[in-house]
Amino acid sequence: MTDERIRAVIPMAPEGAMLFGERGLAAVDRPTMILVGTEDTGCDYNREAVFIFEHIGATDKTLISFIGETHDMLFSDEPYLRMKLFVTAFFGYHLQGKEEYADYFSEKFVSKREGLAWGVYEE
Repeated sequence: MTDERIRAVIPMAPEGAMLFGERGLAAVDRPTMILVGTEDTGCDYNREAVFIFEHIGATDKTLISFIGETHDMLFSDEPYLRMKLFVTAFFGYHLQGKEEYADYFSEKFVSKREGLAWGVYEE
């Protein structure tokens, strides 16, 4: 989790919160963007994704919640295209230094899109 070769990470529908625990998650210090569906039954939204987001140690962390989407959102055109945009923007910013890409995974951008929530989604 702290390998210097890793410069940024994007867990999609992350699991393993209990495997790493609070202490293990606190060791994560790389920029992190979590993408997850709020109705994902393969990765329990609150018990896994939200817990991981709240406990990782990175100061640069983002959670983008796909409202009403399940684990299979990757197989639907709209969520897939949105994920592709976020991944391209996040890695372009953090790995290639394309500063203008930060706008595409910002709170301002995400909050204007129907079906998405910036951070933890509260029903």
